[in-house]
Amino acid sequence: MSELEINKHNLSLYLMVFLLSLFILVLEGSFLSVFFKSAKMPDFLLVMLVCLAFIWGEQTGIVLGLLTGLLQDLFFGPALGFFALAKMVVAYLVGLTAREVYKDQLAGPMLIVFMATFVHEFIIFFLRLLFWGHGGDFFYFLDVLFLRKAAYHLLLAMLFYPLLYRAGRRGFFHVFQKQ
Repeated sequence: MSELEINKHNLSLYLMVFLLSLFILVLEGSFLSVFFKSAKMPDFLLVMLVCLAFIWGEQTGIVLGLLTGLLQDLFFGPALGFFALAKMVVAYLVGLTAREVYKDQLAGPMLIVFMATFVHEFIIFFLRLLFWGHGGDFFYFLDVLFLRKAAYHLLLAMLFYPLLYRAGRRGFFHVFQKQ
């Protein structure tokens, strides 16, 4: 592919992920907020990001992490950059692990989503502690919130990873690109 084709390819990918992220955030902020308390709501955006970073690697994952994190900061963030930093770091780490795990099996991505949830939540906890001087009781968050979110995310990964994997293989994220 030429340089121009690669740029069009990346632009269509980022545009589709942006639109999908926007849809997820609107859904989380409206419909799903009826069923979950805000702290206990699963982070659908994180699950999507981890799955896509696992499929496409660390370089694309960093950009997607920044994009989705900034969107989440604008919608729900305590300060601009909290979710962006956390999601960028998680996407990079997930992209690195993707080199060592088969992408077409479900167990690896599910375990990675489970572990990525802990890393993401720990970064958010640490940033709150660093900037506001209180993060709350770490063991309470670990027991009640981190484990619950990680379990939700594990189940969501079981549903979403095969869909995102197949969609990526069939070119869904490149619909604006001329063949």
